[in-house]
Amino acid sequence: MPPRRRLVLRVYAFAAVLSIAIMVALLTLPRYVRGARYLEPQAALLQYNVERWSAKDPPKLTEIMGRVQERLRGELSLFDAGQQLVRTTIDPPLSAPTTDEISTLRSAKWALSPGRIVVRSDDGSMFAVYAPRYPGYPWGTVLPICAGLLVLVGAASFWFARRLAQPLESLAVAARAFGAGDVKARVKLDRNDELGDVGRAFDDMAERTAAVLQSQRQLMADVSHELRTPLARIRVALELVADDPVAAQDVLADVGTDLDEIDQLIGDILTTARLDGDTAKITKRPAETSDVAREAAERFAARHPTRTLETTITERPIDCDPLLLRRALDNLLDNAAKYSDASSPVRLAVVPNGKTVAFQVEDRGIGMSAEELDHAFTPFWRADSSRTRKTGGVGLGLALARRIARAHGGDVTLTSAPGQGTTAKLDVPLATV
Repeated sequence: MPPRRRLVLRVYAFAAVLSIAIMVALLTLPRYVRGARYLEPQAALLQYNVERWSAKDPPKLTEIMGRVQERLRGELSLFDAGQQLVRTTIDPPLSAPTTDEISTLRSAKWALSPGRIVVRSDDGSMFAVYAPRYPGYPWGTVLPICAGLLVLVGAASFWFARRLAQPLESLAVAARAFGAGDVKARVKLDRNDELGDVGRAFDDMAERTAAVLQSQRQLMADVSHELRTPLARIRVALELVADDPVAAQDVLADVGTDLDEIDQLIGDILTTARLDGDTAKITKRPAETSDVAREAAERFAARHPTRTLETTITERPIDCDPLLLRRALDNLLDNAAKYSDASSPVRLAVVPNGKTVAFQVEDRGIGMSAEELDHAFTPFWRADSSRTRKTGGVGLGLALARRIARAHGGDVTLTSAPGQGTTAKLDVPLATV
């Protein structure tokens, strides 16, 4: 692994560099950004004084310049109408007004440029060129303020980094524990921000993953039991055949049923795996809803000869994989038979609905609660966890039916209430003309 970098140091470094850049900009930009319009108040004052100075005789002007020189806060050079130097406070003097500046003064009171003011008297007898002197910075005050600001930034960065790092550390610890096999590891972040969202997303993911792992373990146990039971009966039948062929006749009659159970179990598992995901590919061909429904009804009668199946079949063209679609209907019908009394009928109806058609299976059995409906399509989940001959299975029937329906562009929905039976609807699109 690469060397670990402390988050607090990286946050502080970023904030410190940003603060220093801002301070340097605030200290240096005023030295270079001297817009001419900011000089207008000084230009107005200078123009007023030049108007007064142009009326003074040379001795009086010398006396006045001597008095104001220390208060000028800049450098000043005075020129006559012929641009000859009259007085100056700096050696060498400031440059005389340029042609452009003189041209500007014909229509304006002053000519301004960064760091330079040029004015003239109303009678044109005197020009003044002034360069403001900008004061230096009070470093003795600025430097302590900058140092204090960096300390404040450091404290804020440490607080922010700790607030950010602690939940991330909790998330890392929970992820390592979960990866090591502790399926009960959770972050449990009580925050109303993005980190809280990440923590809750991790916990939700862990819950779903733990449920899948539990389902897989349950699948292994259920498949083992479901295979062991018919295989044990087949073994007994074969032993009886060897010992007493006449007595084995009654047992051999159930061998075909046992083999059908094994075949259906393996087929359901393989089909579920093949249709896993949203990009499952199936081979469709034109078919009629009546053919699919009648084949499902015939299979139901063969598997449940003592049960009554009421049918209402409407003929509509669809594009489907008939074997897969019939398997989905078989699962829905088998569920209806398992979870309803033998004396109550099961109803199969084909109901057109605009651009789709629904294969509707109704029973008058024990029904399902709202919580059970939420889990009904979870693979390997069963409302009845028993493994009797009546309600056995691994909980793939509804999940497989929905995957088959969605592979056809439709879906399976359930409507149920405890004690009032269940209605399952398998919708598929009608064939396009």
